[in-house]
Amino acid sequence: MLRLAVVGIGRMGGKHARNFCKGAVKNAKLVAVCDTDLKALDAFGAKHPGVAAYADYDKMLDEARPDAVVVATPHYSHSALAKKALEKGISVLVEKPITVTVKDADSLIKVAKAHPEAIFAIMFNQRSNSIYARAKKIIESGKLGDLQRASFTVTDWYRTQYYYNMGGWRASWSGEGGGTLINQCVHQLDILQWLIGMPERIIARCKTEGRNITTENDVTALFMYKNFDCVFTASTHELPGENRLVIVGSKGTITITRHKAVIKYLKTDEKEVNARATRDYGNRADKKYSKKRMYYGLKNYITDALYGQQCNILRDFAAAVEHKDPSLLRARGEEGVNSLNIINAINMSAWKGKEVAVPVDPEEYETMLAEKIEGEKKIK
Repeated sequence: MLRLAVVGIGRMGGKHARNFCKGAVKNAKLVAVCDTDLKALDAFGAKHPGVAAYADYDKMLDEARPDAVVVATPHYSHSALAKKALEKGISVLVEKPITVTVKDADSLIKVAKAHPEAIFAIMFNQRSNSIYARAKKIIESGKLGDLQRASFTVTDWYRTQYYYNMGGWRASWSGEGGGTLINQCVHQLDILQWLIGMPERIIARCKTEGRNITTENDVTALFMYKNFDCVFTASTHELPGENRLVIVGSKGTITITRHKAVIKYLKTDEKEVNARATRDYGNRADKKYSKKRMYYGLKNYITDALYGQQCNILRDFAAAVEHKDPSLLRARGEEGVNSLNIINAINMSAWKGKEVAVPVDPEEYETMLAEKIEGEKKIK
């Protein structure tokens, strides 16, 4: 039986801890939790008296001696907490994002690589969505042909002012390291790079609309790849909002919304359609396509309602630790730097007002973020 610990038992960490306590993760037992919020510790302890509660993280690692730790604290602390566990040979699952800056993420990844005996994972739960997983196989199989265009609209992460007021660290450069991008859209940006790879350059505009916060809640960006472009649009102030990913290839198109996908496979590759066209709009027979639909599924709806999609990642992590096999993970920890690179690049482009390269210059980003934090202090 694996001995698990959770550090940070707020909104998400508390959910992870409860899933362990409910037995939702096979062969895993929650032996300890840690948080600086003593009221949260007391409340958790009252419901789960068999789980040791700590306010001191180092003490928890030394006394509880867990096999693995789930880090679910505010973003800036992810790296330091994960490093301490990894250096003791303790496996770590860190909540998204991996951390706030690429420089810090690189430092954490270096420690993880120095301790291969410990499993290092990240909570990218949307990779467990069967629609995205099947879309990845379709793209990698070449059934869509050469990619020509993509767009991702993410406006269904609605957040009110009340949400931001719940925690003083939210939507601040000093407390969270950003806003919509690093909190909510890190999921979609991971999925995007997982499906179509990393862009080479980015140009972006970020705004704050209708909320009293110092970070962005409205983003428009152009991701430039070698042979195609992708338009990324996100906000947390729109209603009703939508979540729509469109990937266009020379042999077909896949359109993914929150719980279904529609794939159109062309009878003839577009390049061939163009080459043999004898009329200005193309030959009608060459433009025919077949249509296929994919659905999320009732079973997944029910499981998510009971445990949350995140529980899929907890189970994979526990299995990887038990069998000492990182190939069982949906996302290895080091993969977290990819979406973070995109986030840092979007921010830097918006701050500079011009196109930036990916990966970003980590030192330059650290300097610019520090300036944002200082400016934020003056406002407050």
